[in-house]
Amino acid sequence: MKKYILLAFTLAAVLGLNIYFRLFPAYFPQFKAQARDIIGQRIRWNIKQDIEKKFPELDDLAKQSMVKTNLYQYYKFKKAEIDRAIKTEYVLLKERFQDERGQTYLMELDCWHWARYVENVVKTGHPGDQTVGGKQFDLFMLAPQGSYMLWDQFLFYLSAFLYKGFSLFKKVELFDFLFYLPLLFAAVFIAVLYMFSFRLGRHIAAVISCLFVGLSPIFLPRSCAGWFDKDILNLLFPLLVVWTYVLSLFAYSLKRRLLWVFFSSFWVGIFCFTWTHWWFIFLIIVGYEAYSLANIFVAYLSHKEKDIDSLKRHLVSLVAFIYFSFLWILVLTGTTPLIELYRQIKLALILNKPLMSSIWPNVYSTVQELKKASYPQITRAVGGQLLYFLSLISMLVIFLMSILRGMQRDFRHQVIVIMILWFMMMFYAASKGIRFTVFLLVPLGISMGWIVNQAYEYFRSKNKRWPVTATLVIVAAFLIINLISNGRRTAQQIYPMLNDTFYQVFTKMRDTTPRDAIVNSWWDLGDWLKVIARRRVIFDGQSQDTPQAYWMSNVLITDNEEEAVGILRMLNNGGNRAFEAISRELKDPFKSVLLLKKIILLPPEKVKSSLSEFLPPAVTEEVAGLIINKPGSAYFFVEYTMPGKISPISFLGNWDFVKVYVAQNIGKKTKQDIMDYLLTLGVDSQRVERLFQEAALITGENLDFWISGQSRYFIDEIKGSERNSVVLFDNGCIYDPREQTVYVYSPSERKYKLPRSLFFMEGDNLKEITYPDNEVSFSALIIKAPDGYRSILLDRKLAKSIFARLYFLNGKGLRHFKPFIEAQEGNNGHIRLFEIDWN
Repeated sequence: MKKYILLAFTLAAVLGLNIYFRLFPAYFPQFKAQARDIIGQRIRWNIKQDIEKKFPELDDLAKQSMVKTNLYQYYKFKKAEIDRAIKTEYVLLKERFQDERGQTYLMELDCWHWARYVENVVKTGHPGDQTVGGKQFDLFMLAPQGSYMLWDQFLFYLSAFLYKGFSLFKKVELFDFLFYLPLLFAAVFIAVLYMFSFRLGRHIAAVISCLFVGLSPIFLPRSCAGWFDKDILNLLFPLLVVWTYVLSLFAYSLKRRLLWVFFSSFWVGIFCFTWTHWWFIFLIIVGYEAYSLANIFVAYLSHKEKDIDSLKRHLVSLVAFIYFSFLWILVLTGTTPLIELYRQIKLALILNKPLMSSIWPNVYSTVQELKKASYPQITRAVGGQLLYFLSLISMLVIFLMSILRGMQRDFRHQVIVIMILWFMMMFYAASKGIRFTVFLLVPLGISMGWIVNQAYEYFRSKNKRWPVTATLVIVAAFLIINLISNGRRTAQQIYPMLNDTFYQVFTKMRDTTPRDAIVNSWWDLGDWLKVIARRRVIFDGQSQDTPQAYWMSNVLITDNEEEAVGILRMLNNGGNRAFEAISRELKDPFKSVLLLKKIILLPPEKVKSSLSEFLPPAVTEEVAGLIINKPGSAYFFVEYTMPGKISPISFLGNWDFVKVYVAQNIGKKTKQDIMDYLLTLGVDSQRVERLFQEAALITGENLDFWISGQSRYFIDEIKGSERNSVVLFDNGCIYDPREQTVYVYSPSERKYKLPRSLFFMEGDNLKEITYPDNEVSFSALIIKAPDGYRSILLDRKLAKSIFARLYFLNGKGLRHFKPFIEAQEGNNGHIRLFEIDWN
């Protein structure tokens, strides 16, 4: 009974800590301390100002003494008033991230996307907006065509089932339920991890493992209240696969072994039904069996040991695991995951490489969470260099100890081998994308708890109770305090991406725009627009890796409004169908995309005649219709986070297909073949010669940056005020409207410098004045607004871009973009929606 009580107590403790920190987004306790500081500073400032007015002649030291005395008296006699002020300030701080009912918004972009699918399941019984050909179809993605959904739908059906069950007892809003549902998933995962670690190292290992994994800086934000996503399940199901598979290795009969393998394969099927990258744990188990068979083979070659029983056991388990896994996958999801397996493994290898076998740029190479992770980034994500180093050493020590003790046939040895394989595979994945660091936590956390218990067991076996107690208390206390401290720091930094301003704009869009309208924006707004505004989008977070990203980035960075509207007309009529139709006919993607880019720039009356030179009449009519025809109601959205994203956006938009062809074929084809092909595409012979020489000199990753370039904003909008006919900006810039000169202050050199050029509005025209004697490479954009002047330092190419004209100048001077909704977040945070005029 004492053992069960201790088990229940320790499990409840780790669950309590994990749930407590995951509840921070529900009520934001960190804002209470912030509100207390704000009110305290406000009270102190008011008292100080009051004393300054009443006793201006007093010495500063006397004033400071009076401030302290008055502060003491104020806090002593007006405690209730202060508490009310703090409470009011606290409510104001957290209300920015909550709706009118005080419910915090869902945390991240994907959360809203998945929640819409759950909503569909609750209403219609299936996650898609339609069922087409037996498959689920999303009408809001990749407008106007829509998109077939992938097979990873378990989360939607499970959540809808749980919601309906919960609703039998208490009626709640669906999105409120989904906000708290991750807490249930987290509790289940922590409980499973606890029991698995307990099997390896009793309570010590279980507690440390659960705190290590559950409170890590990368996992806690991805499993807190409001993070309705697949991250928790993506750790839970692989852990269940490993646990049940290892149990099969020690079954005393063939029937029982096959039963455990069947159960392990079931979790593979469920995992496949949950996440498109299910195959990583499948490959780990196959890799483990390959390691085991290699050991048996080496033992035979070295010592002539014929371990037929082990050979049969591992072969049977391997074959059964593969067979049953594929069986469950076919039953739950069909053949598509198996067909996609090769493509996904190939994609994982080039996840953040801009240049792929495709002609299109790899959008994933510009996504922050898929950036290559450095060693310091990995260690910080895990919990710090010390914890990472200790857990890694723990894993290696456990493995070596099991080898030296001859425990290769022990349960624990099989586990540590699988954990090492898991760590190695996911360390490689983390090096390709920082988000995959979360998968390192399971092997590292289990090893950390395990080694502490191993040390305890060693000392206890030597009957050294006092050293054991002292060592255990010090080590355990250090680890637990460190892990809890990590959890608290991380929890205090968790906020939703969505705020009131965005939510109100999306709600207004829902109420004021036509229901069949399409919203054009960068991909990361797509999920909010689909769910809150209930409008179709050109592309979103789930379709960001499509050619639509290239076309939309072109719209944002071009300075030609007709080109931008031509691309938007094509996208709103058929997405990337125009390219697909041309490519099907020409069977040459490079020739197809260059032809399409050329056609988009032509006047409507010349489109058909130009296309007819390359395409048959039917295809000409199809493509011309997509480029010329007037689309339905459409809008364009820009907002205040986009200036910071313009660098990767410009990288995609500046993608040079001619350079792509050279880069992909140099070394595979002769120079003459490459040149002849490009000349047939109309590329200038001198440019072809130059590109070939450049490509021959540039190798490796530098080739990616040769293909495209980036432009950026150096300093965001800075407010300025006019004094004595000169405008002084807060960053030290000086602008003279009469002389049309601007100087930029360099803090490092402590002097003013002349930029490359000056941009300013003159009526509806954006003018540029160049400075031949410029001392810096960037330009300055000066805006005269009703509330004063604004300055932006930026690359010259961006000044006249459609994005700059829309975001900074509110569409002034543009003919096809009509201001529709405008909102402000902070001093310079613009949120702007424009109606697209196709005429």
